[in-house]
Amino acid sequence: MSASISALSRMATLLFVVPLLLGACGRTSRETVLSADPLKVVAVTQSTLDINVSEYRKYTRYDLYVDGEKLSDGGFAALLQDPDALKDPVVHSDVVVLDASSILLASHNDTGARCWATRLSASGGEVHLQKIMKSSIDCAPDPAPPGWSAFYDEGSNLLLVRHTPFHVYPIAGYWYVLWIQGDVVAVYQKDREQERLVVRLVRISSQQTLAEQILPMDTYAEPDLVNASPQLRQQWLMDNFAVATAPAASLQLRADNRLETLSPETWAEYKEIDRLNREEDARDQAAAAARERAFYEEVLKEEAARQKPPVNATSGLPTRR
Repeated sequence: MSASISALSRMATLLFVVPLLLGACGRTSRETVLSADPLKVVAVTQSTLDINVSEYRKYTRYDLYVDGEKLSDGGFAALLQDPDALKDPVVHSDVVVLDASSILLASHNDTGARCWATRLSASGGEVHLQKIMKSSIDCAPDPAPPGWSAFYDEGSNLLLVRHTPFHVYPIAGYWYVLWIQGDVVAVYQKDREQERLVVRLVRISSQQTLAEQILPMDTYAEPDLVNASPQLRQQWLMDNFAVATAPAASLQLRADNRLETLSPETWAEYKEIDRLNREEDARDQAAAAARERAFYEEVLKEEAARQKPPVNATSGLPTRR
C-alpha cells in the first residue's frame, strides 16, 4: 500500500514538474530594432534548450510592420514586385539598421529555393523597397568590415554594400572580403581550376585590380576563412602580407608569414580526394539527368497514347467519328 502511495506521489510530482521544465526549455523574446513611421522592425528571438549540451540555441527572425499591421507575405511580394515571393512563406532572417529610417534586409522562402536582399526605408508616410539582388542560392550576408555588408548574386559574384552613404558595388568573382580601407578592398578566393589561392587588392568604385599575390595550392594550405569573423579575416591578411594603399597600392607576402605549407605527400592525397569527389559529382549529375530524361520520355509516351485515335476492332483501321 505504501509503495502504491509513493508511486502516485512521484507521478503527481512529475505531472507538476514536467510542464515547468517544458516551459523553461523554450522561450521567445521580442525587441524593436527600428521604429520609423510607418515602418517598424521587430527582432523575434526563440531560445531552445539543447539538452545534449545543456546550452540554449538561439534563432532570430524579423517581423515587419507597416502602419501598425504586420506585413504579410503578399504585402512583401507587392513591395518587392516579385510574384515568386507569394509561392511559399517568407522568412526575414538578417537585418542591418542603416540609419534612423532604413534597414538592409535578407529574406528567403521557407524552402530556401528563393531569397532576396533588399533595402527598406520609410519616408513621406510610405515604405519604399530597393531590391539589391534575388538568388536561388543564398542571400545571407557574408562577414564584412564594420560599415559594410557582403552578398553574392545568382552568378556567385560579390556585391559590396556600403551602409553610409548607401551604395552597392559589384565585384566580379566569388571573393571573401578581408579588409577595406577607403576605396580599396582586399579580397581572397580559391581558384580551383588553376589550383591556386588568390589574394587581391581591388578599387571598389571601378573594380580595377591594384595588386595581387598568387599562392600555389600545391605549396600552401587553404586557410579556414569561410566562417571567420571580419576581425579574424583581417588578422590573417596582416599576419601574412604587407599591404599598402598609398601612394601606390602594393601587396607582398611577408617573409615571416604564418601560412601553412603542404608536403608533396599531403598534396597528392588532396588531389586524389578531389578526383574522387569530382567523379562522384559527375555520377550524381549523370544519374539526375538520366532520371529527368526518363521522366520526360514517360510523359511524352503517355501524351502520345492519349493523342492516338482509337482503332476499329474489325477493320484494324482508325474509327471515324
